[in-house]
Amino acid sequence: MRSRVIAVRAAALAATAALAQPAHAAPLVDGVYRFAALTDGKCLVWPKTHASIGVVSLGDCMDTASTSANWQVLRRPDGMMEVSPSGSNPRTCLKVTSQHSVSVTSCGDRYAEWTVSYGSVGPDSVVWADIEHTPGDLSDSYGKIVDDPGVTGRIVVRWAPIEPHYWALQPAG
Repeated sequence: MRSRVIAVRAAALAATAALAQPAHAAPLVDGVYRFAALTDGKCLVWPKTHASIGVVSLGDCMDTASTSANWQVLRRPDGMMEVSPSGSNPRTCLKVTSQHSVSVTSCGDRYAEWTVSYGSVGPDSVVWADIEHTPGDLSDSYGKIVDDPGVTGRIVVRWAPIEPHYWALQPAG
């Protein structure tokens, strides 16, 4: 009887997880993409400091490496992904801070581990992308990059519902 209860609970959890997946979601393949906020088309913008290190905010989409109009998504050997400006040298990546904001730093640690998926609700609808922090150690920094008007710079990592999706996705260039 106990094993039947466990099996029923496991099946219920699996069904709930399947229902939570967005329609037509798929992992993004390695490449360079444009990520823009659905509300006003603004892009994530790399900080303008001498070392390009600091907090990411929203701003105009420009065809430079400092905005998410030209950001590279690259799969790591462990299955996580890096999100970085195309051609940065040395490579720098999006990172979650302890305040759950998004900053830029070297690509090497768990705070720069992401899962990027994309999809749409059908033909002729916007192609959206979810950028989720999914650290291998399952730390509490897990969450999605969302556009929050109540936050300075508008960009923050939060636990968020599957719908709505936060970023319009197009091929760069």
